[in-house]
Amino acid sequence: MDKVHEISTQNIPDARPPRFGYQWKDDKTLIMTYNSKRGLIDIMIGLIKGVGKYYKENLKVTKLGPDKVEIIFQ
Repeated sequence: MDKVHEISTQNIPDARPPRFGYQWKDDKTLIMTYNSKRGLIDIMIGLIKGVGKYYKENLKVTKLGPDKVEIIFQ
């Protein structure tokens, strides 16, 4: 997602897309960080769940704080 936002806003002056970081805790657990002044992490959680549902992935998504989400692929 980070690269998608970077590319899609490169021609928009003063664009400040959210930035994302990724760290694998283990082979089934991804910690995803969210960096944006907009504070829309709850929308990100909904999008993650929606993508999981679309691809028929059984995900457990937990908000760890205002800038961090844990995604467990079950």
